[in-house]
Formats: sequence, C-alpha cells, structure tokens
Amino acid sequence: MGSAQTAPQRLFFKIALGEYSFNSVYRAGDYDPVHLAEITKKEFGLSAIDYVSIFWQDKASDRSFLHELKTRAAANGIVNHPILVDLPGPQLGDLDSEKQKAAIEAHRRWVDIGRFLDCSGIRVNLNGFDAENLGKPGRKEAVLKASVEGYGHLLEYARQSGLDVLVQNHLGYSCDPDWLVSVMQRVNRRNAGIEADPGHFQELFIAIKPDGRHEARTGASFDTYAGMAKLMPYATAVNAKTHAFDANGNEVSFDWPRLLRIVKAGGYSGYIGIEWEPTGEGQKLSASQGIAATKALLERIGSEVS
Repeated sequence: MGSAQTAPQRLFFKIALGEYSFNSVYRAGDYDPVHLAEITKKEFGLSAIDYVSIFWQDKASDRSFLHELKTRAAANGIVNHPILVDLPGPQLGDLDSEKQKAAIEAHRRWVDIGRFLDCSGIRVNLNGFDAENLGKPGRKEAVLKASVEGYGHLLEYARQSGLDVLVQNHLGYSCDPDWLVSVMQRVNRRNAGIEADPGHFQELFIAIKPDGRHEARTGASFDTYAGMAKLMPYATAVNAKTHAFDANGNEVSFDWPRLLRIVKAGGYSGYIGIEWEPTGEGQKLSASQGIAATKALLERIGSEVS
C-alpha cells in the first residue's frame, strides 16, 4: 500500500493583487490598467484586486474606462477590493473646516467610483499631505478630533452605498497605531476599518512646495510587530509589503512568520494584498517576478502558520 499524500494546508487568508505592485511599470509609462484583471487571473492565478487611484485618476471621470474595468473584472472572476485613494490637498483631518468639507466632497467622488465598480470600499488618508506645525504641542490631538469628524461624515455617505472606508497606517499620524486605533474607537461605525501595513510605522508628512515639488518629513516611529498587533482587531484589509528576497525566497525586510502569526491571532481571514515595492537587490526583479515571489512567500509561510 502506497503512503497517503498529505493535502496542502489551506491558508487562513485569501490573496489579492495590489495594483501598486506595478509602480515601476507605471512610472516608466508602460502601464495600462485595463489589462490588470486579466493579468491578475491568468498570470498570477489570483481573483481579487486592490486598486490605486493615482494610476488612473486622469481617467476617473471617463465612464467608458470605468465600464471597461468593471467588465473585464467580471469576465475574469475578479473581486474588486478597495481603491487606495491618495488625494493631496485638503485633508479629511484638516483643521480648517472649509478645507475639510472640500476633502469630504473630493472623496465622495471616489466612493461613487467604488460603488460603480462594485468595490468593497475605498482606503483614505486622514492627514499627511501637510507638514506645517509638525510637532507643535496639541496638534496631534487636534488632528485626531478633526479626523474623526471628517472621516465620520465620509463614512455616513459611504454607508448609504454599502461601502467601507478604510484608513491605512500610511501617512501622517495614522502611522502611530495608538492614534489610529483611537480614531476607530471614536468613530465607532460598522463600515470603518483599518488597512494594516507592516511597512508604515514611522510618521511621514508630505510638504507640497509652491513649485509643486514634494518634500517628505518624518516624525515618531513605532515597533512594527507591536503596531500590527494593535491594528488587527480593527483590520478589514492587510497589505503584504515586500521589498527584496534572499536566495531561499525569504523576504528580507520583515519576519514574515511572526507577522502572519500576528494577523492570524487577530482573527483575520480576509484578503492580504500583495504590494511589491522593490528596494536594494529587489530592484533587479521585474514587477511580475516580485509579485510571484511575494505570492510564493505568502503561500509557503501562510501554510506553515495556518
């Protein structure tokens, strides 16, 4: 009698492809988002996409383009997960009430786009595209209060369409896990949530110069693993941020078994989105190679942890 083969361990999570993984292709001018659904399904064998607004914001008002995205996603059996929305300018957590209203209105447009595309929701920033008065006493709490207000108004609008509005620990004070958790606790809405990302636990503020140039300024930093553990009870999306791999296929920036154990311990079973962002030796890999390596990593470590 032959020995029985052990069945592959089923992952406790699902895998999505983050559109941001094609950042280098986009910057080279060789990216066309209408092909993303087919690439996701046929090249990588995945069935969900995390979209990125900046890659096609110039076409966001083009109904035929949006219809093409939607049609191709459906044809390939793709689940449209959140759209990662980055809007420099007025912020949801702006201390100026008129600017905050402008930010809410600008984000409503992306809620409408998400609804048209049958996305699960959108991901937003609360602050971060403003580096004025960074470190000024009382500012962090003031921005927290303003963020709860602006974010709350947008959540109410999105609720009418059945969409979630997530905040990623991405820019500004959101990179402080305690600050971001406080936002979630204060808004206390069912369609609120966090997109947890191991790659953003240092406060990052973008100052926009009069000539249009962007200047990055950093604030406090926080422990990656303790931070992820704090975010997971509120997480409805998780990013797999990868930068480079060693010869054994291990990603060199993070302790992935530890990270996935934290994600699992948080009771998470949703999508983990591949977000390939090459640095160092990782720049020798193409976008497709980086995505494939990240998928293999998630499947291997995920099977061990599951």
